[in-house]
Amino acid sequence: MSRSINGQIIPSERANHIMMENWNPLGIVGVISAFNFPCAVYGWNLALAMITGNMTLWKPAPSTPLIAIAIYKIIQEVLEKN
Repeated sequence: MSRSINGQIIPSERANHIMMENWNPLGIVGVISAFNFPCAVYGWNLALAMITGNMTLWKPAPSTPLIAIAIYKIIQEVLEKN
């Protein structure tokens, strides 16, 4: 999906003008995930939020707290290294 979010340049009817699509951050993106897909839904939404400059707040299912901790630690390690 990240490769499909590009700013398109659209020809204009006016001379010496262009129309350009520009993506702006929304701010905070909330993700609530169910027990049957504890990290998949979060991962999909996190990736799109990060490439567009948004922060993500995740509310995992109450029955899957250890997966949330593990995912958080993996993401933290990757971000610190890069």
